Amino acid sequence: MADDARTSALKHAWWIERDAIAIVKNSATDSTTSLVSVSEVKTVNVHAVKLDADFVASGTGTDMTESPNIPAEFHEALANYAIAKGYELKPELIRQAGYFRSLFNEDVREGKKYANKGRDGTAYYIQGTDY
Repeated sequence: MADDARTSALKHAWWIERDAIAIVKNSATDSTTSLVSVSEVKTVNVHAVKLDADFVASGTGTDMTESPNIPAEFHEALANYAIAKGYELKPELIRQAGYFRSLFNEDVREGKKYANKGRDGTAYYIQGTDY
């Protein structure tokens, strides 16, 4: 039975376009490709990493009302990274760079803990599946 499910799954394809997910099935029985919509409705859970949009310069610079699309408690991590990068430009201030880099790395660890928890505090794990 598992081999039948795997063979059936291999006939499906998916892609992301215009902020939507398309799922199709290859209905051809020979070596040709004939993609059709799937005939059944199922819930699909997507676990993904969302990339933030670039800030767009307005007039003489970036609009000061823009903020990154990350939780507010991690905005300081961005500041720590920027400060570390600034200090790294001057060799005589490299010790300060190391301090702010370590603060940033600590923020990254906290962010990873935050990302691997449901908002109710319980941890969840993504189980890989072979399609």
